Amino acid sequence: MAQKFFRASRLDGDPEDVVQDVLLRLYVAKRDGVEIHNVEAWAVTTTKNSCISLWRKRGLVRSGTFPEWLSDGQDASARIEQSEIGQMADKALERLSAGTRRLLQLRASGLSLDEIAAITGRPKGSVKSSISAARKELIRYLKPR
Repeated sequence: MAQKFFRASRLDGDPEDVVQDVLLRLYVAKRDGVEIHNVEAWAVTTTKNSCISLWRKRGLVRSGTFPEWLSDGQDASARIEQSEIGQMADKALERLSAGTRRLLQLRASGLSLDEIAAITGRPKGSVKSSISAARKELIRYLKPR
């Protein structure tokens, strides 16, 4: 799967690095006592998510160091508005605990709830409810009054 992904996406790198990362995640999950009922399905899902995450990271690197909105021809007011939205989002995220921010970052990077549970050592249900509560808190904070 990783080889097909690298060929199809034309990314530089070694697909075996992705596979080794997935195997390491599996080892850590098993060592930490995470119950994985179907190892093959878990490995396939984790490989897919790792490839997508790598593609996203590489996509950001290729677009340069400037945010997209600085170079896409938007006028100054649109750039200012986008900057203000970013600042509001940063302030909203600061209101959350560091652990909750980490959960959101892991989820945003494309990891599944099972993978996040394995990484953090928390039960899947706890991860899911924490992410849901954090999203509601962010929406509440960002909602116009």
